[in-house]
Amino acid sequence: MTYKDITDALAQLQRTIWETEEAYIENGGEVTDATEQLEQAADEIRELLTTDGVDSLGEWLKSLEDRKAELKAQKDFVARKIAATEGSIDFVKATIRRVLDLTETDKVKGSLGYSFAKATSSKTSVLQESLDDEWLEAATEAARNAGLPPYVDVALKTTGTRIKEWAAENGGEGEEYLHTENTDTVRFTKPRASK
Repeated sequence: MTYKDITDALAQLQRTIWETEEAYIENGGEVTDATEQLEQAADEIRELLTTDGVDSLGEWLKSLEDRKAELKAQKDFVARKIAATEGSIDFVKATIRRVLDLTETDKVKGSLGYSFAKATSSKTSVLQESLDDEWLEAATEAARNAGLPPYVDVALKTTGTRIKEWAAENGGEGEEYLHTENTDTVRFTKPRASK
């Protein structure tokens, strides 16, 4: 059965149920040949929907779940390829930086238009464990006192940017929850096509 067949059968079943109810109302609840025929027709439609209809919907659902699993596998594969490519990019940049350092050059441009300049990459992360050690117990206690039930956990969430902004406005307060890692790298410029 197709989806259209199923929806048509559902509509037909709904009509048959309604017609059966109307026939019983008109006959004062009495069973007649007409009500028996309507009930038999409704039973046949129910049988069709709960056999062929269910099988068709089951096959459709299975194909969608299989497609979802396939897409997830492809997404995971692409994510691994991206991570590997990022690792290769970092390796090439480190190699170029080494060339610049050992040749005591700050900036270089190749004959194909690629240029590189020494740079420092800075990555700031939140020291979540330190933040939790300092504030999680107090936040949990305050939340419980405010009526938060025990089956709900409290978690602290922030970003390095938010802490930096707060620290800038409050004399450096909060900077102890930040870790900054500086890495020597290069800035890469590609050749541009003329317009």
